[in-house]
Amino acid sequence: MQAAIDIPSRQQEESRIVVKWLNRLHDCIRELPGNLFADAVNRTGLSRRQLQSGEGLTHEHFDKVTEHIGRKVPDLTFRFFEEVELTDLGMLGYAIISCSTVEKALALMAQYLELTSDRYTEKHEIQGGFHCIRPLPTWRHFGADVSIAEDCLIGNWKAVSLMLGPDADLSGASAHFAYQAPETAETYERYFSPCRVKFNTEVTELRLPTEWLGRPVTTANIVMSDVTSAICERMLGMGSRSRVDTAQSVRRLLLSRPGQHMLRLEEAAEQLRMSTAQLRKRLYRAGKSYKNIVLEVRMALASHYLESTHLSIQEIAYLLDYAQPGPFSRAFKKYYGKSPSQLRIPLSSDPSVNQ
Repeated sequence: MQAAIDIPSRQQEESRIVVKWLNRLHDCIRELPGNLFADAVNRTGLSRRQLQSGEGLTHEHFDKVTEHIGRKVPDLTFRFFEEVELTDLGMLGYAIISCSTVEKALALMAQYLELTSDRYTEKHEIQGGFHCIRPLPTWRHFGADVSIAEDCLIGNWKAVSLMLGPDADLSGASAHFAYQAPETAETYERYFSPCRVKFNTEVTELRLPTEWLGRPVTTANIVMSDVTSAICERMLGMGSRSRVDTAQSVRRLLLSRPGQHMLRLEEAAEQLRMSTAQLRKRLYRAGKSYKNIVLEVRMALASHYLESTHLSIQEIAYLLDYAQPGPFSRAFKKYYGKSPSQLRIPLSSDPSVNQ
């Protein structure tokens, strides 16, 4: 009789991945002066036993370690992904490299993204001859725009490069970042080459020519892909998309449309492929209403814009689809207990900024 395959739990597999990633992180800064890794690990409260066994390790531990190191190593994300291999993702990694095409591999990565990150999900869509991959921060990590953008685009570019192999023609792709060029801009250019890099774009996204989707993965193994994909499904169910509650799905949908028309209930239901009645009923069962979720998202975006940008209050109101600044300011004060101008005071001592 064939022995049963030992299926690890989600927590066990996550811990294994985090152990491998911490080792890669240590390797990528080994030559730098000081004890950056040891100091970050100590600050995070991890023990040597945990680093060896992986017991109880989560994405949050890894994020805290990288956050400490990243304050002194601005190009840390690039250094890290230069060391990482797809097999570091454990069973998911083996499933990815066994897929027959890039399209199937990308779909698998997106489906089980929660196994490798709890900071963001991804939106995949075809636009103008390109397969576009956009990061959508989860509710708890909203506002970490730069680090999430780097994680998503750098990680996906590395994965696609490995899928297609060292001899593949990778020209025609482009990486778009919705923020100003940082001091490490040259590192961006070098890492993504020959992929074009653009800053100050409307959205953050990686654009891959659609013809790449049908290209074979150089390490394809259909039998292995079926086995490893089945194990991933056993660990996580049908993937993160079926595990996310309806309210979270609505938030993600609204957060993916900054500066655009705020969807009505009927429009959101259509985007989520359900009827208006279904969406309303599911939200009701979760103790939520669509109106309240829209308000939550608007206020979270408003707080982010006020604390992190120099946009005027009028500009923010229009970005959040308010017809006038007045209704926005009243809604903001009712929600936070203070006016938009009061929240903005720490951002700048220049009075004109807070007008």
